[in-house]
Amino acid sequence: MNVTFAGFVGSVTGMNAERVSIGEMGGRGMGHWDGVPMAFLVRMVLEEADALDRGIAIFHDNPRTCEYYFVIADGETGKAVGMEACWNVFNVIGMGESHPRLPSALKDAVVLSAGDRYKELVRRVEKGLGTFDADSARHLMDRPVAMKSNLHSVLFETTTTRFWVANASRDGKPASEQPYQAFQLRELLKHQADPSSRELTPPPALPARAAQRSG
Repeated sequence: MNVTFAGFVGSVTGMNAERVSIGEMGGRGMGHWDGVPMAFLVRMVLEEADALDRGIAIFHDNPRTCEYYFVIADGETGKAVGMEACWNVFNVIGMGESHPRLPSALKDAVVLSAGDRYKELVRRVEKGLGTFDADSARHLMDRPVAMKSNLHSVLFETTTTRFWVANASRDGKPASEQPYQAFQLRELLKHQADPSSRELTPPPALPARAAQRSG
């Protein structure tokens, strides 16, 4: 499952049938293009990773480009990691661990953000730790944790494959302020075409004269 936009062949957010989910947060490093684009590495995780370690290895074993940060989670084990992966750096931080950029170690959690947004996210997680359900977890992404440029927000419940998606509005309101739509990947993967549905009628052939002109 790829949370994406029409015409975009890569991925920045998604979850696969093995219940491995991934999301990203951009950084700097413009101009470092000699590697596999981030969006293709994320798609490789969705296509190939059957466990958390395999998802990490895809980023570790391939040449990378600009500065990006990721959270990869595994619904089978309940484990997740934060990951820094750019052209010259690769770091992994586990649940309950701290890092110079992420000084607040949170039990059973890995939290990525930056500056005051990180502090607010930590505060929200600490306040609700051990009590979160889907509704309260979605509010972790409310402004100001979400930026004004927030195009989409997604909450994954990897143990059940349920997920919720919100997209920014046409008038510029961030995704975190829009209604969430609920889905379940496990059910979507069971979907079969209705055999009683009529096949689409192919469009009529172009007139010979028009076809010659277009050639």
